[in-house]
Amino acid sequence: MLKLKQVAVAVALAFPMLASAQSNAELQKQIEALKAEVSQLKAMVMHGATTQAAQAAQTAQAAANAVDPEEFNQVKVQVEALQDQQETAGFKGLRISGGFDPVYMYNRAKGTSSFAFLNNFTPVNGSGEGYSYDNSYFGMAYLDIQKQMDDGTKFRLTLAPSKSSGSGYNFGNIVHEASASIPLSNAQTRLLVGQMPDVSGYEPYVSTYVGANSLSSNLLYPGYGEYFVTRNMLFDFTAATFYTGIGLDLTRGPWETRLFLANFNSARNDVNTCKAGVACDPRPTRSPVFIYNVTYAKDEFWGFEFTGYEGRVTNPVAGGVSRLDQFEIDANFTRANFNGNLQATVGRQASAAFNGGNSQWWGVSALAAQRVLPRLTLAARADYLNNQKNGGGTFNIFTTTPATATGVGDFINGFGPGDPNDPAFDPNKGANRYALSFAATYRLTPNVALRGELRHDHASTPAFYYFTDQTYRHSNDTFGLQTIVNF
Repeated sequence: MLKLKQVAVAVALAFPMLASAQSNAELQKQIEALKAEVSQLKAMVMHGATTQAAQAAQTAQAAANAVDPEEFNQVKVQVEALQDQQETAGFKGLRISGGFDPVYMYNRAKGTSSFAFLNNFTPVNGSGEGYSYDNSYFGMAYLDIQKQMDDGTKFRLTLAPSKSSGSGYNFGNIVHEASASIPLSNAQTRLLVGQMPDVSGYEPYVSTYVGANSLSSNLLYPGYGEYFVTRNMLFDFTAATFYTGIGLDLTRGPWETRLFLANFNSARNDVNTCKAGVACDPRPTRSPVFIYNVTYAKDEFWGFEFTGYEGRVTNPVAGGVSRLDQFEIDANFTRANFNGNLQATVGRQASAAFNGGNSQWWGVSALAAQRVLPRLTLAARADYLNNQKNGGGTFNIFTTTPATATGVGDFINGFGPGDPNDPAFDPNKGANRYALSFAATYRLTPNVALRGELRHDHASTPAFYYFTDQTYRHSNDTFGLQTIVNF
């Protein structure tokens, strides 16, 4: 079909003719000829458009004739019935997902080679287990139920037997998260209530999660957590586990601010009613903690957040409670097949060091991941945690001394002054910790992935206890293989 631009071409071609005209008569004759040609071209264009419109109308009529009106009405009624049934049954706005990740873990210092799946954080029934970097939030199974109501309220219930965020402090609790996000004046101002996993840092709790790990957590890192079996040291030893309480979520442009007043790692705060000589928890926490989290995520490729804890929390060394002040900031950069994360933390707690003084720490963690093939991603992570003051210790480092060991410290995770028989032993100087991890993730299908991780941990004091020969050393190695299945 000829287009109108051909008219312009014809006019341009006619200019030489006009320039060569020697008289007004000749010029007039050429102008009339040009007008006739232009009129002819316009007629051809209009005819083509009319023909095309007629063909489109014929096609539409043919399609309409091919549909049986009675059959169409039946389909329409069925669709409307299904929609009504879905809404009546409560399925509207409902999303259910789940997954699990059995893990094989080798630990050189422990001398263990074992599969880890649905095991505990709390040493009950003679299991002897406890939270450690080789017994973190992996080897778990979860069921995640999310529901968004017509009024904008969002509900989330995540169940994770044995390894929920609450199970380490409330044994038998399978609830990982039970929270609601309720709009107040508008969708950008929300009330948060319930039990929520900690929102700080760049790593998630659940290996199979894609996106944020909580209603109350940010969407800064889509796909984060898809890299390692273990978690970084700041996640394991300088971060809260969960909150129980109330919060306010304020979204203003690229900024999102969340303010919480909540129990810190506790379902309820209460007085200690233990009687003398009766075994029970001697460390009651009676008041909530103030927690703040601010996220900036305007740019397409990067963003950052910071989180702080202020209040009195359980003292793992001296017992009772003492003041905690901590600030954490982390950032993300994602471009094409590359992802990078950086996290820094600084904190202190009164009377929580291994020598009885105030504990103090600061640390950094950096991660880089590259998808080298459509199904294969390689990642590296480096951690450093400075924890030497007053013998070391944080609110998340507990005294774990094996029965055959002596001294004070966390000899499973490599914290504290270390071997008391070492010539350089100093009870007032704890271990500074390092960790270097390499991992590969291969996705078999969209719902199944295989992951391997090799990790080397080092301490500035001989703080790792080797169960095989009952000695203390500066370093330890672990190796993990993980199968991830989700839906």
